[in-house]
Amino acid sequence: MAYFTKIFDGFKLAQLDLKFRGPGEFLGEKQSGIPDLAMDGLKNEELVLLAKKEAEQILATDKQLTNYPLLKERLSQFQKEIHLE
Repeated sequence: MAYFTKIFDGFKLAQLDLKFRGPGEFLGEKQSGIPDLAMDGLKNEELVLLAKKEAEQILATDKQLTNYPLLKERLSQFQKEIHLE
């Protein structure tokens, strides 16, 4: 809990949570695993930061994802299935 008083970057807090508690269930309530391959990708901080940077660049120039129809469709499907409120 001490981190919440010192770190105000949600991305960094999520990384710490992953480090200390593990990946958890994506669609469930338990704190248990996700597939190893997906978890390995999330543990690769360089890859995660690169993906974040690329996403920010795409959204900075194309907020509606007009030039990325497949990405737009996958995001739409994700938003129908997952609610991050």
